[in-house]
Amino acid sequence: MNRRDGSGERTSRQAAALVLGGVLLLLLSAGLGARTSRSSGSARQMYYQARALWNRMRAAPERYSDRDWRRLAGRFRLIYYRHPTSGYADDAVFREAGIYRRLYDRTNRVEDWQLAVARYKFLIQEYPYSSLNAEAYLQVAELYRRRGLKEWRTYLEQCVRRYGRRCREVDLYAALNRALRDEQARADERTGHWSRSLKVLQSIRAYPSASYTRVVLYLTDAVPYRRGILRRPDRLYIDLDGARLADDLKKKSWRFARADAIKGIRVGQFLPDTARVVLDFDRIKMHRLFTLENPFRIVIDVFREDWRPAARTAAVQRTPEPAPSPPAEEPARVPESNRNGRYSLYRQMGMKAGRIMLDPGHGGHDPGAIGVDGIKEKDITLAVAKQLKREIERRWNVEVLMTRQDDRFIPLEERTAMANSQGVDLFISIHANASRRGKIRGIETYYLQWAKDEHAMEVAARENAVTTARMHELKKFIKMILQNPKVEESKDLAVFVQNALVQAVKPRYGTKDLGVKTAPFYVLMGAEMPAILVEISFLSHPREGRLLKKEEYRRNIVAGILSGLERYLDAQGSLAQLAK
Repeated sequence: MNRRDGSGERTSRQAAALVLGGVLLLLLSAGLGARTSRSSGSARQMYYQARALWNRMRAAPERYSDRDWRRLAGRFRLIYYRHPTSGYADDAVFREAGIYRRLYDRTNRVEDWQLAVARYKFLIQEYPYSSLNAEAYLQVAELYRRRGLKEWRTYLEQCVRRYGRRCREVDLYAALNRALRDEQARADERTGHWSRSLKVLQSIRAYPSASYTRVVLYLTDAVPYRRGILRRPDRLYIDLDGARLADDLKKKSWRFARADAIKGIRVGQFLPDTARVVLDFDRIKMHRLFTLENPFRIVIDVFREDWRPAARTAAVQRTPEPAPSPPAEEPARVPESNRNGRYSLYRQMGMKAGRIMLDPGHGGHDPGAIGVDGIKEKDITLAVAKQLKREIERRWNVEVLMTRQDDRFIPLEERTAMANSQGVDLFISIHANASRRGKIRGIETYYLQWAKDEHAMEVAARENAVTTARMHELKKFIKMILQNPKVEESKDLAVFVQNALVQAVKPRYGTKDLGVKTAPFYVLMGAEMPAILVEISFLSHPREGRLLKKEEYRRNIVAGILSGLERYLDAQGSLAQLAK
């Protein structure tokens, strides 16, 4: 028991708070009888009377009911309410907490557990210099452990760190320390068994660009994950349940340039079966997270600036006149308005197309759609892209890049990231279509937005290598997509390419015009430039599938895309500057 009497005076703030609570307690304690009457005397007298009853009740517990124990707890509580600064106040709090812990042992009632924890914590917070605090920490740890709460380890560690030898001398410490060692041993044993069954975080790649940084986590299989934000300093963490770090990722970290959206990336084995990835920030910004499959990836886009409200974006698009073009050797042609009759921000700023990226769909272990006679989408798209690249470079003074130039696999999220990081002005992804209904044929062109019909959703799901049900999870990103100032330019580019492509192919081959459509394609998500996806024909259609194998048909496809691109560049006002 602590003996400090007047030498342990508490602050007036603590006293005021405790006395205020005591007023309420007095009303509740009216039934305690003579033992709690106002005439019961000083803190010392009240404490010794309550402790004497405590000893009698402990000696013959079967004679006393739970109600008797609660009344005794009320007597101890009355001591520190009436005499909060006395040397007996902390002892009284400790005794009251012990009564509720004892009641919890008997009743297993959550309410008793909560009261015991609350009183021990009250002692730690309000009487920080009490000699009883080491045991209070350990009692909280034991109560947490009994309910399976992992925080019990923290209270044990804090007790040792704050009180050292005094903590180790408490009887309860030995039992808790033994429980901690047993738990760690079981975790080590489980880790040995899990090493073959846990999924593996194999690698992390980051793609900084002008407006955002894309971070991709590559895993051997799908895992549940949780994300959270921590402050001071700002951090975004992703916990991967049922996963471990690959050996070459352990203790690895990434640092980024001062101007990038994030400061760095760290990884660690947070728990034996949980890997953690942490993104560090000066100040956390707008971010989005989505998953891809085959293989399973988690993609985190972190933006350098917050998105502007949609209303402000719309207001910019209603500006009636474009900004004047910079002086050139020849007067630059003023761009036409967009097809909606307004000028997009892209055209107001006089953006030109000097670098184009072509994206042949699929590749490597991903063949894409398989058509008649075993024709593979990855082979057709690469052949068309290579031919289109030669024609663009022959006709215009434009640099043409490709996401792949041979039969290799490039993940969807890397394709747009490659375009962003290399400052590309236009992005054209080339694909060949397929349908479970073999009679469907035709040409269609997409830009990024939410799908308006089930066919568009099915096409996007196939190109994204996920189910249509999984595609519906992307709807939460549509607000961000609509705020992208490149949407209007992407729509215009899609319209020009679709119309010209149909005109180039339909007269001779009778193909169908399936029109310009919208869908949430992963390969277009995050593009910082006008971006479209062209489905040049249906591999699954008996006639169109065989036509795609013929070079002559593919030349018509290339001519159509080239013509649509030419019309778009002319409407944009940059065609004359690009001509050789």
